[in-house]
Amino acid sequence: MLSDLTQWLGAHSQWLGVAIFLVSLTESLAVAGLVVPGVFLLFAFAALAASADMPLLEAIAWAFCGAVIGDLLSFALGRWFHQDIRRLSLFRRHPQWIDRGERFFRRYGWVSVVLGRFIGPIRPIIPLVAGMFDMPAWRFIAINLLSALAWAPAYLIPGYSAGRAARWAVPPLFWNQALSVAVGAVIVVGGSLYLLRLQRRWSALAAAALCLLALLVLTSNQSALAIFSDTLISSREYLQLPGTERLRLLHPSLLLVALPIALLLLVCRQWRALSLLLLTLGFAVLLDWVVGLSPLAATSALVLSLLCALLVICNRGRHFWWRASWLLYPLPLIGLLLSNLLQHEALGPLELLRALLCAASAGLLACWLTERFGPLPPAPRALQWLIALWPYLIAIWLLW
Repeated sequence: MLSDLTQWLGAHSQWLGVAIFLVSLTESLAVAGLVVPGVFLLFAFAALAASADMPLLEAIAWAFCGAVIGDLLSFALGRWFHQDIRRLSLFRRHPQWIDRGERFFRRYGWVSVVLGRFIGPIRPIIPLVAGMFDMPAWRFIAINLLSALAWAPAYLIPGYSAGRAARWAVPPLFWNQALSVAVGAVIVVGGSLYLLRLQRRWSALAAAALCLLALLVLTSNQSALAIFSDTLISSREYLQLPGTERLRLLHPSLLLVALPIALLLLVCRQWRALSLLLLTLGFAVLLDWVVGLSPLAATSALVLSLLCALLVICNRGRHFWWRASWLLYPLPLIGLLLSNLLQHEALGPLELLRALLCAASAGLLACWLTERFGPLPPAPRALQWLIALWPYLIAIWLLW
């Protein structure tokens, strides 16, 4: 049945947007989202959208609208029935669905609305539970809109990229090398999260050592991954994000965006956070010199290390998985940087990966050294959001 549906949509591409909207709505709708294979359908429909040359932003807009409306309907259902919803036959047979959602909501509060959107088993239940607990409507709507802005690209871009990749004329060894890079990335990210989850004094240092080991392995195997790198460069038109053709080549002057952040931390007397920022940039400069990155790669590493420092500064004082969810924060900017560098054929993907590993190592080393003198205190909430939004405001200004 699913194959028939995808074949029909392939022949009637004008309905792809509506299909993405309906799947996103169902995926976010109470109960229905537990039954419908939404992740698989969104991947398949996004791939079809790429094959049909539907703009990525249009596909994301359809998914965004469906996710927002689905969550609003679930919230309204919980708000209307409250605890009486447990009397429905479906929930009488499976009371653990609501019980699990309630425990999650009681533990994390409004943050559960954000986290729940990305966690499969409870995704369609959390908005329902939020309505049952009489969460203020204005707060739910605001969180719903912001989380959907992150959810829609995260669920659409992989399928859309796969759809465009299917049209690549890639050498046979490309996918083998791409799989090697992907496995290495999973090991580094998963291993680092495991070490940081232990929350020992040496956790950040051990995670930095893992990133440095990955950097060493990548540096010594660049020639073995040449096909992967060269293919991505030659296929840059498939990887370029919308609007990035307006961007000029990355210039070291972009690092001046760190100056207002440093001044703001200085004015607010956030000495530990300021020292973390400066240490991160200092370690990045040192590692760039030790590894021997090119000037453009070194500039990229400094920009990425700045994002790493902001990631740490903006999520202090929260539980671990909330902090881990902030790993999504720099991904759009990293994608923008990759697209810009590929567009100008200025830097290969492997060199950018080396720059990213240098930046991650610098951030982890700075975090370990800073917290040797005590936990990094959380900054005021308004300051956290202002600092977190600053790089995105600069990116918007550069694009538009």
